[in-house]
This record gives sequence, C-alpha cells and structure tokens, in this order.
Amino acid sequence: MSRNEYRKVLMMWIRTVVHCKAIHNLFLFIGYKLSVLLLREVLSRSNPFIRKEVTTHWLAMTFFEIVLLTLAMTIIGDFAFNSSFAQETDSIGIVTVVRGKVTLTRAGGSETIVEGTRVLLGDRFDTEEESGVKIVFNDDTLMSLGASATLSVTEFVYTPTKRKSFSNLIKGKLKAIIQDFPGGESDVEFATPNAVAGIKGTTVFIDADKEDFFVSDGDMFVMGLRPGAKEVILAPGEFAQILPNGNPSDPEPVPPNIEKELIEGTDVDEKAPDTEASHKEEYPGKEEGGEETPSGLAELVTAPLAQPVNLLPGVNGQDEAPVVVIINP
Repeated sequence: MSRNEYRKVLMMWIRTVVHCKAIHNLFLFIGYKLSVLLLREVLSRSNPFIRKEVTTHWLAMTFFEIVLLTLAMTIIGDFAFNSSFAQETDSIGIVTVVRGKVTLTRAGGSETIVEGTRVLLGDRFDTEEESGVKIVFNDDTLMSLGASATLSVTEFVYTPTKRKSFSNLIKGKLKAIIQDFPGGESDVEFATPNAVAGIKGTTVFIDADKEDFFVSDGDMFVMGLRPGAKEVILAPGEFAQILPNGNPSDPEPVPPNIEKELIEGTDVDEKAPDTEASHKEEYPGKEEGGEETPSGLAELVTAPLAQPVNLLPGVNGQDEAPVVVIINP
C-alpha cells in the first residue's frame, strides 16, 4: 500500500471517530433532557415549594443544555470541515519535469515548483519565457505546458467508473495526452478564453493565444463559448481555429507551419525520473522493479538506441529519450 493510500485510510478513520463522538454527544444531550423533564414532572406534583425550586433548577439546566448542544454542533461542524479539507488536499497528480522557472499559485500563496511537487485541485501554473512544465495526473493524463503559459485545474474526479476533469488554459500552448478510459464515463475538457474542447482518449495541442486546436490522434470536439456557437469534431490530423464571429472553423488538415509551432512550443525537455527521488514511490505509470543484477555479471554500455523506449504508458515517440542498456555477457 502506498503512502497516499495509507494517508487516505488514516483520514477515513479520523473522520469516523469524530463522527461517532458527535453522535454520542447528541444522544447524551437527548437523554439528559428527557431525564430532567421526567424529574421536574414528578417533583412538581408532590410539593408546590419544590415546584419553585425545580423551576429555578430547570432554567439553570436549560442553559447547560444549550452549552452542550453548541458543543455538539461544533464537533459536527469540525467533522464536515475535516472531510472537505481532506478531499481538497488529496493529490491529483505530480510534476515530473520542470524547465526554467514555473510558479505555482495555491490558496493565495505562490512558490517556484520543482520536480516531484504534488498537484492539488485548484492549482494554477504560470510558466515564464523559455520555461515549461510536465504533469502526470492520477488517471495517467500527461500535460505539457509551454513557455509564457497559464493553466489552472478546476475540476478533477477519478474513480474506477468515472473520470471527469476541467482545466482552464488562460494563455500559451498546451499538449495533452489523454489515456483511453474503457471502464466507464469519461469527460475531459479544456477551456480557452473563447472556446471549450472535449477529449476522451487522444493527443491534442491547444494554443490559447491564437485559439488553435489540433489533434494528432483520436478525436476532439471544439465549441465556441458565444451563445449559439457551433460545434465541430476534429479527426486525427485535423485542425480548427476560433473565428472572429466566435465559431470554430471547419475541420481541415493542419498546416505544416502550425503543426510545427504547436509541437515545438510544447516540447518540454524530457528525462527519465530519478530512481532515488522520494516521489518515485508513487510515480504514475511506474513499473515494479525486478531483481537487481549482481555486480560483475553485467556490463553497462551507453549507446543510442534504434528504437527509443517510452517513458510512460501511452506516451508517443515525441516523449522518448535514450536510456542506459544492460547487456549480459
């Protein structure tokens, strides 16, 4: 079980304990109130003097009951807050590559990110000139954000039967590799200032500045945000652009210069993750390592490969890098 799973189990246990404590306090309050009512009724019938004393006592006890009720409501409120907080702080992805300077804005604060930074719902990424970032999400979606770009993740739901995410590309270029999701409902969308694009399982390129949309494989729908704007579906190799009237242009083969600009603009320097890094334990797409080769039984040779090896499942040839090859004698 990974550290993230252990944390989720611990948070669930804490929520259950707090919830049970709140219910216990409420039952004590109800039982106490019924007991005082019964005692007041019995004593008031036997002696008028006692009736007066009991009335005074009843007022004091009513104040005490209000205090108990307030305490119980506070506990329930804390439980609801903790549940919401636990959901908001769950990691939805991890930063795998950083080039140049990339700023993360979260909960009103900002910081310069590094490889291994956890991604949370609501995070906003800003890249400077000659900078870029690559993020792998829990559903194995891979996003590459180019230079001078801004991306915010506003919705992310991932279960065995449902995948739903929504991200805002405010400016700049983005490449997204969305894995197939045959197990259930899938709804992945990206919004630019003037359009929204829906993706299921494909590789797409988006330029929010020029409102360009290009699909290298799979398909994608593009719809303008203006009322009454039409929707088009792009097939592999097709391109569309949002026109001045707010409608997307008709699908057409992507012009070579635009394809080159989109590919180069989202090319973040790729390298294999550090095997000694602390975040490698939960690296999405990580395969379990085999038995270690004893020293002296293998010879390490660094050489270019005729066929590069994919770094992550589902990543195409443009995200490949040379590796160290182990050759047994």
